[in-house]
Amino acid sequence: MTTNQQEYDEQLCVLQERFPQESKDKLMRLLQRHNGDIDQVRAHLVQREYHANKWTTLETRFGAAVTTLQQELPSSQSMKRIRLLQIMECFSGDIEQARNFLQSFREQHHKHDENSNISRHKKRKELREKYATQLAELSTAGINVNCPRILRQLEKNQGDVTQVMERMSRHAAKKEKLAELDAKYANQIAQLEIDGTIIKNKRILLHLLEKTDGQVDGVKQLLNERKQRTKEYRDKHYNEAQETGSTLRKRQKLSVDDMDNLKRLRSAGVHGNPMKILAIFHECNESIEMTVARTQQEREQRLQCRDGRKLQRNILVEAENGYININNRDDWPRDIEQVYLDGNNMMFVVDSLRRLCLNRSGKKTERALGEIASAWNEQMHIPYVELIFDSTHQLDQIGTVKISSAQPKYRTTDDMLVEITQQPENHEKNKRTIIVTSDRGLAALLQHEGCLVVKSYNWFAHCVMTLTPDLINYQESTDTMTITSTPTTKKIRYNFDELVHRIANINI
Repeated sequence: MTTNQQEYDEQLCVLQERFPQESKDKLMRLLQRHNGDIDQVRAHLVQREYHANKWTTLETRFGAAVTTLQQELPSSQSMKRIRLLQIMECFSGDIEQARNFLQSFREQHHKHDENSNISRHKKRKELREKYATQLAELSTAGINVNCPRILRQLEKNQGDVTQVMERMSRHAAKKEKLAELDAKYANQIAQLEIDGTIIKNKRILLHLLEKTDGQVDGVKQLLNERKQRTKEYRDKHYNEAQETGSTLRKRQKLSVDDMDNLKRLRSAGVHGNPMKILAIFHECNESIEMTVARTQQEREQRLQCRDGRKLQRNILVEAENGYININNRDDWPRDIEQVYLDGNNMMFVVDSLRRLCLNRSGKKTERALGEIASAWNEQMHIPYVELIFDSTHQLDQIGTVKISSAQPKYRTTDDMLVEITQQPENHEKNKRTIIVTSDRGLAALLQHEGCLVVKSYNWFAHCVMTLTPDLINYQESTDTMTITSTPTTKKIRYNFDELVHRIANINI
């Protein structure tokens, strides 16, 4: 201990000579935080000194202009002064350009906040109306349904109250466990704080205390090892970046002309990554007008791509909501004349069929699907049932089920199904046609043509309901979150593997 104190005193003297403006207590705390590594402390203080000097320089150059700007624009008073100084530096002290920039930024920010708040409020209202029954059930179970997290969980789990209750139960259990550990190791945590051990994530600290059975020295050792691993990881990637030519090295190679060009581009309203901006600037023959047009064009393209992705997500959500739910045997729609089964999509729903397919027994998998579909249709009596695969040579009809191959005429089953539903003679039949697939992209196209769509899992579940109802297992789960009320909910489990074994005589 005496040796460590002597080392700290020697390092403290060195640091005080280099940084006389810093207090002795602060330097000592930094040394303790970095375990006596004077190089890290010096680097930290040099960085702080650099920022302080930059602040002073900017304040000297643009302090009066920023004060004037704050008086003219009350909205800018909420911004940090260093941010305003940096904006003035970008515009070379031009108050007019800085004022226009701040006004434009404020309008866009305000507009974005209004739109986001309105859309968020509207979405929550829609979700509350959609899941009103589930929210009432959760409220009865003692769960705070005013928490936005509940709506997100209901949307994520498609309104499955059981899943939400389980998730909230696990969350409550974890929270209770952390509270117990916090109370259990309160003395050790206080001791670590006194010793100068700083860790931002308290959960990690509690985990380490639990791992070492509350031994403070063991926790310190694990923290040092963790810090060493982090340092090694950073050094490794820093060295790799240095070898391949990192962004930092490129940034250091900026010449005076490049800095002047950047200032001119900033003044013209071109913002973004400096290296990318300069690359575009040089590609445009160092023309500011062409650079502005090019960046605006690229920005519009990015916005179009973003809108396209958003539209695609909305289409997939609509397709998900458009699936027919099959919870009972009688939920199957009436007066159905045609059923098309997406064979390749259905191969991976049942564990035994998936293993069979992955073991390069695709022919057996196709045969098993055909036999299950045939047995199912013997009970349903649907006039036309067709099982389609991307590519198969087993085209013999199985019972009442026709087996087809999309190739060579079509590339995939999706193309074949879309072509079938788009034929003029099928426009009226589409209302009485069901497609069995879990591909949401395909489902969206088929729903647009007027077809009904059922997920592959739900079709297999209906097979169990129709052919082997004894394979339906109702499991009761009790919510453990509350003591006063313990509501029970039923989970339905279908033994698909046994269904395959009974119908197709496959057991793997």
